[in-house]
Amino acid sequence: MPKRVDHEQRRREFAAALVRCARERGLHATGFREVAAEAGVSLNLVQYYFPTKEALLRGGLVYVRERITERLRERLDALPGDPERRVRAILAELLPNDEASTDLYCVHAAYAALALTDPLLAAQPHAAGPDELHPLLTELLAAAGLAEARLVATNLLALATGLSAYVVSGYHSIETARAALTAQLDLVFGQSS
Repeated sequence: MPKRVDHEQRRREFAAALVRCARERGLHATGFREVAAEAGVSLNLVQYYFPTKEALLRGGLVYVRERITERLRERLDALPGDPERRVRAILAELLPNDEASTDLYCVHAAYAALALTDPLLAAQPHAAGPDELHPLLTELLAAAGLAEARLVATNLLALATGLSAYVVSGYHSIETARAALTAQLDLVFGQSS
């Protein structure tokens, strides 16, 4: 009897291989050959699932966004409905605090940079922006009683993104980034009391 293949699982495996390669070599230097070697499969098999370089890149982007969303969901599922605690958890999870989150941040940032010069990639959902998080944070901030919740969400996302860049570049430690984020959140929520 022929072996059944889970095609979605195969796509995820190849996308994960792309992320590992992109983290090590850079997104611009990662192609079919590198992904095939990383996944331990033939070049033809990778091309079967991703017929073009654009399809491979889109698959990697979708994979990165799914992993980020998964990590956030796990974090939020463990918390009660208190809006302030949920906002703090979301923003803390955005900071690269372990190898997996650092890899995800770096590769996602590489996609955002590539989207600046690649119109096909820029047209993809989730290419660079915080499209899912901004409305969620806005809703939570409004529920916590903050005026201008949309603007505050924009500011907090910008802060978390900037701090993340500082952490991965070695400019700040994760502890410094956490302290800066906590200080800003204390100001934000102190104003709503």
